[in-house]
Amino acid sequence: MKYSLPLPALLCATMMTISSAAFAESEIAKKAIAKADAMVDTVMDACDTDLKKYCSQVTPGEGRLVLCMMAHEDKISDQCFGAMFDAADGIEFFVSDLKRAADVCESDIEKLCDKVEPGKGQIAQCLVDNKAKVSPDCGAELADIEARLKH
Repeated sequence: MKYSLPLPALLCATMMTISSAAFAESEIAKKAIAKADAMVDTVMDACDTDLKKYCSQVTPGEGRLVLCMMAHEDKISDQCFGAMFDAADGIEFFVSDLKRAADVCESDIEKLCDKVEPGKGQIAQCLVDNKAKVSPDCGAELADIEARLKH
């Protein structure tokens, strides 16, 4: 069966190129990176044979392996395709959760985290650190995100 890799595969490619050390300053960022790393490991395991067959001459890094797999999308195994699709879907879902939480928690961010430098998960960590003070809706969003990061 031939597939076309989903557009969210670009999210997967992006996550596979991020250096954990560059972003993991807050606890919530560390948990998100750990979850992303686990997804990458799953994809790499599922695609091992395909990577050796089609991309053995490609230098890993900067998304080159994912781009190679996308170039061979009509030949990759169902196992590899499924793992890439699942990882991309999971990343897209997590990004959607973060966008929704940012919208729901906007007033809490302005009130509690206005002096926090954006980036590296610091605003999310500020909200987690102040979860006793956030609005009920924001608290529910944070609880959902934290629960997803545990699985």
